[in-house]
Amino acid sequence: MASNLHIFAVSDSVGETAEKIAVASVLQFNVERSITRFSRVNKEDQVVKIMDRAAEEDAIVIYTLVKPELSDFVDKQAAEKGVLAINVLQPLFDAIQKKTGLNPENITGLTHKMDDQYFNRMKAIEFTIEHDNGQNLETIGEADLIVLGLPRTSKTPLSMHLANLGIKVANYPINIDTDLPQQILDLKDKVPMVGLTIDMETLLDLRKERLRSFELPEEIDSIDEMVAEELDNAYRIYARLKCLVIDVTLDDIEEVGNTITHKFNLPLRVTHHRF
Repeated sequence: MASNLHIFAVSDSVGETAEKIAVASVLQFNVERSITRFSRVNKEDQVVKIMDRAAEEDAIVIYTLVKPELSDFVDKQAAEKGVLAINVLQPLFDAIQKKTGLNPENITGLTHKMDDQYFNRMKAIEFTIEHDNGQNLETIGEADLIVLGLPRTSKTPLSMHLANLGIKVANYPINIDTDLPQQILDLKDKVPMVGLTIDMETLLDLRKERLRSFELPEEIDSIDEMVAEELDNAYRIYARLKCLVIDVTLDDIEEVGNTITHKFNLPLRVTHHRF
């Protein structure tokens, strides 16, 4: 039995996928191990050199080559030189092809064409942080979405969840005496808006907890009255804006996010199932 393990991670792109698979695999074995990454492999002579070295060093080759003819050449070289070579993409390709009836495009480097998506996501996160809780109203018109909501309706977590999908979100708090600023009113029918609400019983419990160290406003006789006024003001504002209203009492952030992205045809729908 081998006392050490050497894996060659071979890719026609930068090789991150093959290397990560190799790392995740070798960590499960208590043996001396090393990994060598070969990137931008797209010619047969490069494959020959790699397979010669793999034979010399008794290395396992795992590869993520999307061109079928180059993959076939790797397999042929492996058979001739007694090297164990594994196409880690092919089983999933086969499964997707069987499921969809479609053939793979066989285009190299597609994951790195997602770089623009990554930078867009970073910009969305930065924008959302800068426009949290009513900040920077002078640039709120650049938002892809405006979220309004009562306290404790998870405005900020929802906004950050959507920002991680590449959506620039501004959120604005709605309280008992909120009067919307003109910057938001001017964006009615121009920027998608969502109003978050919560059932009265839940809001009452939250307010009772919060008001233990605070006194009620002079014009309010009870917490029940205050909460009712808060909800009434929120619904007046939402009606004025004609925005989508979502009750977040029972739904989690991912589900609310899915509702919003579906309604406004915003990019990406992501669901997270917890067990």
